[in-house]
Amino acid sequence: MSDSSSPTPSSGLLRLGMALAALLMLAALGLFYLSLGDAPASDAEGTSVTITASGCEPNALTVPAGRHRFTVINESERAIEWEILDGVMVLEERENIAPQLHQQITASLQPGEYQMTCGLLSNPHGTLTVTAVEGQASIQSVSAKTMIGPLAEYRVYLILQGRELQKSAEALQRAIADDDLAAAQQAFVQARLVDQRMALAAGMFSDLDQRLNARADYFAEREQDPDFVGFHRLAEGLFVARSTADLAPVAKQLSADVALLTARLQRDGVPASQLTKGSARVLRAWHDYQQSQPQLNARELADLRGLQQGAGKVVSLLSPLLQGQPQLAEALQQSSDGLAQTLQEAEPDRVLLLQQTEQLTSALAQANEQLTPAY
Repeated sequence: MSDSSSPTPSSGLLRLGMALAALLMLAALGLFYLSLGDAPASDAEGTSVTITASGCEPNALTVPAGRHRFTVINESERAIEWEILDGVMVLEERENIAPQLHQQITASLQPGEYQMTCGLLSNPHGTLTVTAVEGQASIQSVSAKTMIGPLAEYRVYLILQGRELQKSAEALQRAIADDDLAAAQQAFVQARLVDQRMALAAGMFSDLDQRLNARADYFAEREQDPDFVGFHRLAEGLFVARSTADLAPVAKQLSADVALLTARLQRDGVPASQLTKGSARVLRAWHDYQQSQPQLNARELADLRGLQQGAGKVVSLLSPLLQGQPQLAEALQQSSDGLAQTLQEAEPDRVLLLQQTEQLTSALAQANEQLTPAY
């Protein structure tokens, strides 16, 4: 039973108390945010690496084998990417890290010596040493028996798409040599669509992906940089300048790189773990880039259509393997179908596309966790 004579706080005091509590919460959040940027190079929570205009700081890292978290801090003046490379093979990457911001990457790494890309593609690579941990087993991917069917079917898919890409790249090269702008634009659209269907495969090879798909921002002199070639350089000429001038060497290099890509894929195929991981990676790169743009243009929309078609093929192959996880299998299929349906609209809503791309990326990442046993 309450005492009616007890004093009650005034509404003004209540408001003041709530305001003070809110200020304290904001201050705590601010300290937490600052602590992320000032994290030591290596601690129990993971490893931080800072990207400047000239490279990685530190330029050499050592981490234990297994799952490890990296925080990449961008202190340069332009958006950057950070990759972990095993030779030319991309193991993990994060693109479009905006200036003065940071992103986290969790990677599962075997003992060995690796390289890191450090912002601009002309910057020197850093080194990443992964040391063995006593008593720790090796990373095991999906069992070979389980993946025989999906990998075989995906290999055939890549061979067919590779042939189509070679034909389109050769048609593009001929049209540019003939100074036929309309034919070159048409051939570009077809070649780029197929390239994006194969994006997870091309993204496995750092050297080829750099020449085929790197944006101008990743080069020191941007559009004027002599190393800026590939699809984005051709698009600048064909759709912005609306000219085939100076594009013949770029188209020739594109055809050569496409031929090399198809040869590598026929020889090596795609590892089981890259089906989900690679699909999620390329969709995330599109999503992160679009978040920094004021609007969605026609070419970026066309790119997403190709990416969705490629991811949709992976989803159709792997969904049957998730029978023990019916909710995840359903979420994966629904997110893929939802994005495909939205892309069929004449003018898809940009915000919805970003949401659906993020949902599909998340579902693919969850599927990768289920299909790749832990240590």
